[in-house]
Amino acid sequence: MYVPPDYVCDDTACLHDLIARVRLGTVVTVSAGADGNAPEACHLPLLLDRRRGPLGTLIGHLDRRNPQLAGLAAGRPVLVTFLGADAGVSPDWYRTSPRVPTWLYSAVHATGIPTVIEDAAALRAILERGSALAVPAGGTWRPAQVAAYIDRLLGGIAGFEIRLDTLRGQIRLGQHNGPEDWQGVHDALSCGTLQQRRVAEDMAAFGRVISAGA
Repeated sequence: MYVPPDYVCDDTACLHDLIARVRLGTVVTVSAGADGNAPEACHLPLLLDRRRGPLGTLIGHLDRRNPQLAGLAAGRPVLVTFLGADAGVSPDWYRTSPRVPTWLYSAVHATGIPTVIEDAAALRAILERGSALAVPAGGTWRPAQVAAYIDRLLGGIAGFEIRLDTLRGQIRLGQHNGPEDWQGVHDALSCGTLQQRRVAEDMAAFGRVISAGA
């Protein structure tokens, strides 16, 4: 991923926070087929273990029918991307001129070597951890309520983990602007659609990380 210097983020803790906020990753593998090396991608909710390895470890599961399982089992490097909320910015929102429209977003790219997990107990643990993150606060659902059903599901999935070798982020949330322009954009997005409000939240949470360290 090419990242202009103004938007580079190499703060591991910040990038971990972004991954945890997004959770849905795009897993890209390359399989050797009859037509040569062919990239494949799927979108999976992923767990992040921040303490395993210097850059963390991603953990997930996928359907055994997914052809990407063969690529994961081969132990080739994989790319996982996470894209945060995004929104366009109108020049009218800035308090200086001249300006042009732009787009705000945050993204994380991670690479590492995958390991496939077949052990039933480990698979169950992955499912239970992922389920706990999917159930909203105050929800009453618990895995023990459907233990037999989960047992049947385990035969159709495979788990995997990716110990990260690289972690690179792009935070394009207006942090290169002056305070007045940043505030103007933030205020406009805060009054917009749900997607725009999410970008405003990301601006407040992450959009000053780079400028604060500059």
